[in-house]
This record gives sequence, C-alpha cells and structure tokens, in this order.
Amino acid sequence: MGLESLPRTVAWLDGEVQLIDQTRLPFEFKLVKVKTVEGVAEAIKSMVVRGAPAIGVAAAMGLALTAYHSKAENRERLRDELKKAVNLLKASRPTARNLFWALDRVIGVAEQTEGETRDVIEAVVQEAFKIAEEDVQVNRRLGLNGATLLRDGDTVLTYCK
Repeated sequence: MGLESLPRTVAWLDGEVQLIDQTRLPFEFKLVKVKTVEGVAEAIKSMVVRGAPAIGVAAAMGLALTAYHSKAENRERLRDELKKAVNLLKASRPTARNLFWALDRVIGVAEQTEGETRDVIEAVVQEAFKIAEEDVQVNRRLGLNGATLLRDGDTVLTYCK
C-alpha cells in the first residue's frame, strides 16, 4: 500500500472533517466524521485526536468548518463566528501549543484577506488545507529520515513529555 492510499489522521471530505480515532488504536481502526467546530473541539478534548501536529491541523479544520458552513451575510458576522470557534477550540486543550499556533495562523489570514465575505471563507478553508498538507510533508520527511536509522527487528518506543 502506497503512502497516498493511507487515510490521513485529519482529513477534509466535502464539508466534513474525518479523523482517525486515536482512542481505538492499536486494537481497532475507526474513522470518525465531524461536521461542526463543536465536534472538532470534543474530538480534541476526548483525545480522539492526539499528537501536537494533528491537534493543530484539527483546530485549523474546525475553523474551516465554521467558515464553510457559515451563513454570515457580512465580514463582521463571520469574524464573530470565527472568534467564538477560536475560543471553543482553545478551551478544548489549553496547553496545546500547536492548537494555538494553527488558530492564530488561520485567523491571521482571515483578518488580512480583503474582499467579500466569500473571499474570507475561501481563504480560511484554504489556509487550513495548507496547514494539513504541510503537516503531512513534515511527517513524511521525518519518517524517511528516521527510517535510515532503523534496521529490521528494531523496536521503537515513542512518548510525549
């Protein structure tokens, strides 16, 4: 199976976010779909999403969901919706630095984007996609570099401090 055929830990699928449920691994593989920022926040809080980079990507996707499904008629209303989403996501894991970094990055793009409400929505969604793609590329490079250090039969133990 090639890397491209593997599901992403956090993925966008037609206005929904698909997550690999980390609480089920390694004994079961389960995908979870969420349609709202509240669903993303709960997934982060309940550790369905784990790992700093994945938490950051999930947070960015939470803002993308907010923007994508927004019925805001003007930029002010959209900005208010995004601020509420940011606050909800920040509360889901207050110590996760990648979460705060991703939220700041997406909100920064939203604030800097000129044009109509639709333009801001598109910019928010696209920035979340960029964050997700950058994460995949960094992880691939880490894996390729790390693979040069391992031999058949080696055991790898990872932990988070």
